Amino acid sequence: PFLVNCLSLTSNTSAKSDLWLPANPGTEGALILAIARYLIDHKKYNRTYVEKWVNWEQYLEAMRPDLPRTFDAFEEALQQEYELFTPEYAESETGVPAAQILEAAEAVAQAGTAFSTHSWRAAAAGHLWGWQITRCLYLLVVLMGAIGEPGGVNLHVTNKFVPKHPNPPPPPDYWNELLFPKEFPLAFFEMSFLLPHFLKEGRGRLDT
Repeated sequence: PFLVNCLSLTSNTSAKSDLWLPANPGTEGALILAIARYLIDHKKYNRTYVEKWVNWEQYLEAMRPDLPRTFDAFEEALQQEYELFTPEYAESETGVPAAQILEAAEAVAQAGTAFSTHSWRAAAAGHLWGWQITRCLYLLVVLMGAIGEPGGVNLHVTNKFVPKHPNPPPPPDYWNELLFPKEFPLAFFEMSFLLPHFLKEGRGRLDT
């Protein structure tokens, strides 16, 4: 296995990584889409999987009606969609050298359907647009067809396991409208991805 880590901070995983890509916080999307562009441009993605499972015909109909309804045209549209995200552009955004980004892209290509990834949800929720970065990351999973395959990413219902913490903190004894805002009468739990937006609106402050 080849371990790539994109955390900006040192961590247990970054310390054990074969390749550490310490991107500036919030810029990881540029790095990941540069990898996606590399896979598409060099035809190193799982074309068979994408053609079968991605709704590329609907994409062409909605976004590129000027192109014929063929997968070759979809591939051309993807190349145009991500043409901005060169390794050099990603380097300017993230601070990670272009050569390292290309090395990571080749590692993803070589992994094939055994490509596996993880996005720490606290980091995704803690940054403005953090969940968009997670969506970019899982685009790589789809491009490689690494879903439900040995070494790849399982569906969330496949083997869900939540270990019990040996020393859990006590629950809060007051309602926090920054974490549980009034805006979600039809939703429940895990609403903290809105927190950066609320702080930007001036609804409250964080004390650390």
